[in-house]
Order: sequence, then structure tokens, then C-alpha cells
Amino acid sequence: MKESELVRQNSKEVLLFLKERYPLFHMSNVFFRDMHYGIREYLEKKGMKIGYGAAEDVAREFITELEGQKILAPVDGQTWTLHYPEFRKPQVKAAEPAKPAPKPPVPPPKPQTGDKA
Repeated sequence: MKESELVRQNSKEVLLFLKERYPLFHMSNVFFRDMHYGIREYLEKKGMKIGYGAAEDVAREFITELEGQKILAPVDGQTWTLHYPEFRKPQVKAAEPAKPAPKPPVPPPKPQTGDKA
């Protein structure tokens, strides 16, 4: 199947294409339908019309290949964990802890009036 070959030969390009459309990050979950529809869109962008069932087959073959490369680790029958360090989220520098608020000034003592002696 030429569609499957195209996807497998361009796996990095396909993953980048999928990342543009779905939240793919290193160590995130990837769902079968996201792969299925994303691959179908990718092939249509390349000018290849593909049916629903055929796109499922291509997605399964691609997932199997990515599992073999240890890029995808199965969680269950429809979910995988993505192990692709290139898709790491950028590190965000932690905010510095807030400085304590200054203590309010102590008011001067009030003068006492009416001495009682």
C-alpha cells in the first residue's frame, strides 16, 4: 500500500503534522482516533484520497512501527504514551517566591488625658 509506505518513510514529518493539530508532547497520551484522522488529513494534503477503513489500516501499521522504535508505548488498545524528546514542552522558569509584605507602622501611643491623682 503506497499510503502506508509514504507515512512510514516520512514518520518525522507525519509526527510534526500531527503535533500541529493535536496536543502531542513528550510523555503525553496519544489516542488512536487522533492518529487515524491526522494520518488521513496528512495523506489528503499530499493529494492522496483514502477511505475511512484504509486510513485505519495505515494508522495501525504506523503505530506498530512507532512501537517497534520505542516512540510509542501502549497504555491500552486505543492509547499510547509518546516518547519523543523533540516534543518536550519548554522549561518554564519558576517564579521567585513573593517577598513578605512590610509590617504596618506601629501608631504612636495616645496621650492620656485627665490625670486622676
